[in-house]
Amino acid sequence: MRCFAFLIALLLICSAPANASLPDGDSDELESGYITIIDEAGEIVMQTGRNVRPGDQYISEENHLYEVTAVEGLSAKARFIRTETDIAMEASAIPAQTQSNPALPIISVYHTHTDESYIPTDGRSSIPGRGTIMLVGDVFTNRLRELGYEVNHSKTLHDPHDANAYHRSRRTFMKLLQNQPVALFDLHRDSGPLSAYSVTINGKPTAKILLVVGWQNQNRRTTLNYAKRIKAAADAKYRGLIRGIFVARGNYNQDLNPRAMLVEVGTQYNSRDAAEHSVALLADVVPSILQISARNSASASPVEGAADQPGAAESPAEESYAGDLLYIIGAVVIGGLGYLYLSTGSWNEAINKLNRFIKYEFRDIFNSRRRRK
Repeated sequence: MRCFAFLIALLLICSAPANASLPDGDSDELESGYITIIDEAGEIVMQTGRNVRPGDQYISEENHLYEVTAVEGLSAKARFIRTETDIAMEASAIPAQTQSNPALPIISVYHTHTDESYIPTDGRSSIPGRGTIMLVGDVFTNRLRELGYEVNHSKTLHDPHDANAYHRSRRTFMKLLQNQPVALFDLHRDSGPLSAYSVTINGKPTAKILLVVGWQNQNRRTTLNYAKRIKAAADAKYRGLIRGIFVARGNYNQDLNPRAMLVEVGTQYNSRDAAEHSVALLADVVPSILQISARNSASASPVEGAADQPGAAESPAEESYAGDLLYIIGAVVIGGLGYLYLSTGSWNEAINKLNRFIKYEFRDIFNSRRRRK
């Protein structure tokens, strides 16, 4: 048991990044107002209450990729890089939704900022301990359950709303991971202008959604591909629901699972009804996302003759996921060796200590098993 505990502790220490959240005092959100990002032609690219930094990227509703080059006060400049044609291709390849989908996986929902609320409906933008973003999460959860999914909706509080909220929600995230969910959604709301988040879908006012991917984590490529698939599925079914994908500083717990997605559901100026309609529509596209995932993971399934089937080649997302896994394993090994070297002062002593540890710990394990027999 001591050996097992040591290995688990080593894994957590070495794989957890130093920036599990943003540094203290460096919030991912503005205290007030919002930032307007403009392109080279002076056109508005994005408006958000999130903090924006040079190097951040944004994929717009039209799938145009921009990179932020400068930030001054509440204004930022960005340059156009390219059109992300792979998102449009994914949208055209979304399979038709079917009613039969046995053994659906677990989905987890939680809220890092449990105080967030909607002014038109709730009268305030923040209600500590009772934020109505959790009611929006209820609608999302209930719709997923209607579709047949098992959903864990955590309402664990992470107040106050500060730069350490992600440290606190990380513990909640770890507990949710124990149930091995196939996807995790951290539901928030932005504080940008209403004009950036308003759309009408199926005749109803709807809050647009912003997907956020943290670029300070080893899973960023996989998570970005996942975000693109969510957008593609939503574009195919409810065009305009997803306003874009923001690739920002931070990791938002996505280093712990590449299928973790931060979802901004509207802004504080949307009504809660519009936000609830939005997440119900988002839930409706989840079966398409999971169908894509199942299709792309077919090559890894132990099915006879799978290697001879068309499309059995590994997808870019799967290659990235495998690379991320190897990265974590390598970090654990290197971190463990580095710890031993620093604690002993020499490589010879470090190797001797490791040999003694393995020898005596495994001897204790085998002896305890013999005693139980």
